[in-house]
Amino acid sequence: MFDLIVKGGFLPNGSVADIGISGSKITAIDQLGTAKAGQIIDATGDLVSPPFVDPHFHMDATLSYGLPRINASGGFVRLVCRS
Repeated sequence: MFDLIVKGGFLPNGSVADIGISGSKITAIDQLGTAKAGQIIDATGDLVSPPFVDPHFHMDATLSYGLPRINASGGFVRLVCRS
């Protein structure tokens, strides 16, 4: 039994798979079929990937104020975005 299963998402390599998560670790990437989990997220048709890093800053603030404006989120995406 997993804590979380993300079912049917597209992986960055183009394949479709389920991702089983136990605690804070990914413990399976496969077709998990009837596996049980505390929570299941249907990711059919969605891209499932590691977080993207957003390292950008605004040079205009550096030139104007002497300090760069860094992305307030710390540069890391921590949530699922769906259209």
